[in-house]
Amino acid sequence: MKNLYCAAAVLLSLAVVVGCSGKPKGFPKVSKCEIVVVDGGAPIEGVEVALIPETPISGVIVGGKTDASGKCVVQTTFANFVAPGAPEGSFVVTLRKDPIPTMPELTIEEMADMSQKEISDYRAERDAEIANMPQIIPVALKTKDASPLKVAVPGEKTTTVDVAEYAE
Repeated sequence: MKNLYCAAAVLLSLAVVVGCSGKPKGFPKVSKCEIVVVDGGAPIEGVEVALIPETPISGVIVGGKTDASGKCVVQTTFANFVAPGAPEGSFVVTLRKDPIPTMPELTIEEMADMSQKEISDYRAERDAEIANMPQIIPVALKTKDASPLKVAVPGEKTTTVDVAEYAE
């Protein structure tokens, strides 16, 4: 009898895993899509890449982040399910990577040992440093309304963007 219960438990577990591991209903068909981000030919790591559909797709997020070679393997997220690739359609591509200041954000422990004026002065100096840092990604590539970058899926499987071509 114990073996029967064990067999039933294994079959039930297998049914749950198989039934819950598939793509959710409504998940769009996706095709391979990669975006490579370089600056004058040198790869840029850590760029957040977003593909914004020209025709909205409800609940779908498309994008990723570049690796050390500057390559982003685009992923599609829908209903907490993630798959490599992008849905078919036309997209505006936006890029984002903010410069990292040399002055770190203050921790709670550090602020506890400082006066309000010291905290305020530190933050003002840090904000000034950030404002004076050169932008890694040109402003023109950061928003859907400004970005001239377009990708059609399916189409070119890999698109290379040289940010130097868009420098202000």
